[in-house]
Amino acid sequence: MAATRIACRSRALYVHAWPSIIAGCRTYSTALAQQPKPKPSTSSRSKAAPVQSKSKESAPKKSKTSADDLEDELKALDRMRRIPTIYPSTDIWGSPMASFDVQIPYDIQLMWNGTGVQRPFKVKDFVFALKHNVNNWLKNTFSMFTIARANAFPGLKNVQLRFRPSVWRKLRNVQSCDPSSWLGPLRKIALETYRQTHVAIARQNEDVIKSLTVGEFQSKALHLIRRREKGHKWFWDITSDTSDLTLYAPDPTFMTRLRSFATRVLRRNSSEQTHTVPPVTIVSIRAAEIYLAEQDPKVGHRLVIQALAKFDTTQVLKITDRHGKLVESELSKPHRVVQYVVLEKIGWYDSPWKLREQIYRT
Repeated sequence: MAATRIACRSRALYVHAWPSIIAGCRTYSTALAQQPKPKPSTSSRSKAAPVQSKSKESAPKKSKTSADDLEDELKALDRMRRIPTIYPSTDIWGSPMASFDVQIPYDIQLMWNGTGVQRPFKVKDFVFALKHNVNNWLKNTFSMFTIARANAFPGLKNVQLRFRPSVWRKLRNVQSCDPSSWLGPLRKIALETYRQTHVAIARQNEDVIKSLTVGEFQSKALHLIRRREKGHKWFWDITSDTSDLTLYAPDPTFMTRLRSFATRVLRRNSSEQTHTVPPVTIVSIRAAEIYLAEQDPKVGHRLVIQALAKFDTTQVLKITDRHGKLVESELSKPHRVVQYVVLEKIGWYDSPWKLREQIYRT
């Protein structure tokens, strides 16, 4: 029984870090200890020590300070870091988490020109949008630095942080479409994941949907295919150009930007498009070190990365009924679709990038 109690105490040390362990701590010895004790006999009452008077109260307990709470949290974190070495099959770091604070930047040029704005332009709106974009830019730069330090960019190896202007330009320019951008491979991965997921939704392939989506996006996609009318078939496709020539474009030089600005001024009242819109653009990215175990993960890295991608494509969705006749709708014709979708990658899992949720512009 003594050995059983020692084992129970050693496992009870981890009750705050892993609540399910306490269920296995109820052994026969603890059950006996929890049984009510028999009442003492009259002879034992006479030999008992006199009861202390109520005036002699026990000393008040000391209230916990913020330093004590911080020390308890650090001890709990230290116990959590040791759990993977004791229970290798458990993963306490991969539990579902909330989305990071990815942000859709404001198009200040459209606000300044007054296009696409429902209300008149105000100076305070311009200041608010500028602060919002600067805040997003600072967080993007810090996350890019975190990913580069962990060498966690997809499709890139041995990314070196050096005090060079070219390196710092890549850190701060998240929305770059240049082929040499550190997020260039991620943009192609995002486009392929987006395409495969929507094809799976059209074909009602739940296995592919579950492998490429997670969270809110997965629940909505499964609900969409399960509520479809019987006998209806969907045919989805992207009709716009998504080749590498459109996906990757070199960053414009100073003279190119100057000529583009002059062209926009001369064609201010013209609706002609002066540049090609890329099908995918990373507008916001966040990274955090979530895997805090003492040893490095066996696969990948310690980060959880969430990237907000803007998909600007022309799509077609054709629906046929049970008789094979085309169902007339506006979606059957080529139409432009702009979506902001969050992609997530858990670094220590051997799994692909997944679509997490869709964010809407307010």
